[in-house]
Amino acid sequence: MTERLRRHCRDFRVVVRAQADDVMLEPALAERLGGVRGFCREVLLCCDGVPWVYASSLYSGASLEACPELAGLGQKALGELLFEHPGLARSQFEFAGLGHEARVALAQRIELPLAADFPLWGRRSTLQAGGARVLVTELFLPQAQAYQEQLS
Repeated sequence: MTERLRRHCRDFRVVVRAQADDVMLEPALAERLGGVRGFCREVLLCCDGVPWVYASSLYSGASLEACPELAGLGQKALGELLFEHPGLARSQFEFAGLGHEARVALAQRIELPLAADFPLWGRRSTLQAGGARVLVTELFLPQAQAYQEQLS
């Protein structure tokens, strides 16, 4: 995703919106990520100052032990870290639209206005590199190039 976004803009930036170091994982996520507690990082991926993608990454303590670099990403994109790993594997994508209530909650959390009638689409997958498993969720915001091409 990072590489594709960079091709569409002159100035690509990662803006960290939130980080949590002790998140209780739902049973299905705990099984998927290999731990009952986890870490969450929420970012906006911006092209030329405009947020195009909201992304969250969720991983367990076991993943952090396997890949300590996850803790020090700062303004670096997760893809720039994991895609450099030679043994990286990705699960199949899961796609979904975001409902009204979830859109309102997201708009409040990331402090961006999101039109109530504009459908937001997202995808998620699990990236695995060595012993690290990271659930990555990406929601495409209204200004994303993919929407603009559809509206033209």
